[in-house]
Amino acid sequence: MMAPRVRFAALAAAALVALAAAAPAHAQQGVGVAGGTVLQLPAGSRAPSFSGAYSAVTGDADVLFYNPAGLSSFNAGAAVAFEPLVEGISFGSAAGSFRVGRLALGAGISYLNGGTLPEETPDPLYGGQRGISTGQTVSASESAVRLAAALPLLNGRVRVGAAGGFVSTAMAGTSSGAPLFDVGAQAAVLPALTVGASLRNLGGSLGGDSASYPLPAEARLGAAYVVAQSRTGLGLTVSADFVSQLKEHTSGLVGGLEAGLVPGAGRRYGAVARIGYSGAQIDPNQIDIRFGELLICRNGGRAAEFDESAAHAYLQQPEFSIAIDLHQGSGSCRFWTTDLTHEYIRINADYTT
Repeated sequence: MMAPRVRFAALAAAALVALAAAAPAHAQQGVGVAGGTVLQLPAGSRAPSFSGAYSAVTGDADVLFYNPAGLSSFNAGAAVAFEPLVEGISFGSAAGSFRVGRLALGAGISYLNGGTLPEETPDPLYGGQRGISTGQTVSASESAVRLAAALPLLNGRVRVGAAGGFVSTAMAGTSSGAPLFDVGAQAAVLPALTVGASLRNLGGSLGGDSASYPLPAEARLGAAYVVAQSRTGLGLTVSADFVSQLKEHTSGLVGGLEAGLVPGAGRRYGAVARIGYSGAQIDPNQIDIRFGELLICRNGGRAAEFDESAAHAYLQQPEFSIAIDLHQGSGSCRFWTTDLTHEYIRINADYTT
């Protein structure tokens, strides 16, 4: 349910969340139960191009976010990424690693900026159905910090690693946090083939006494195949992960491919192209959107029977619903949100359950 000052920016955000929840899974009943959105977005500058299939990847500091064991596959490295999303929302990450003897040490941070909105309070002249600006703003953000260590075994053919950290969320002056832990292993099966397995985001829950949400714990099993020609400099990387969301009881396959001229001996620079596969089969031309029973969007476009005045009147209610139908199966999920006014926060702070 949403308060009447929600703008189409909120609708766009809801659509993005619905699209993310629509990835194919063996069971959909648990979708949406986990918290920590910053832990569910693909971190890194290279990994998102592989759709997050990174549990078996080597030679990149961003592997810290997916399998800490991969840090022991190189001497030192760093990576920074930033991605603007919609309506002032952005996501970024940074990771680095170095060697101390045989031990590889690393650190990583990911940050989700939820944007800023003007704060409004109910206007008594309109029965609380309209708002008065307070001149202040409310914002939301999430961050996760990890410290990792990895060790090579059996002459580097096997690598093990672990990471510990903390995830925090802040929304309109309220905050919560929880510790998190990752463990993983990699093995060089062939000179060009590496397999990896990891458990990520193990830990507690985010939230308060009235509601809490478990961290998005997941298990990964993957493989990466890397070949390069020393004479021409041409290279190919293929990576795939099977991912099981332990709290949401969903699973799926993600993967990606990278090809091009790779840096190497005598070449400080390269040029590559990547393509990823997340398993999501979303057709924008099939999406319908409703405000209650009012059809707003049909087959990805404005519905012919769209009534702007009726839609405006519907949005003046203290509470209302927005339904997004992807027409991609029987799975469903529900999200509750609000305009986060000062009055809303005061009401929720004044009662206990």
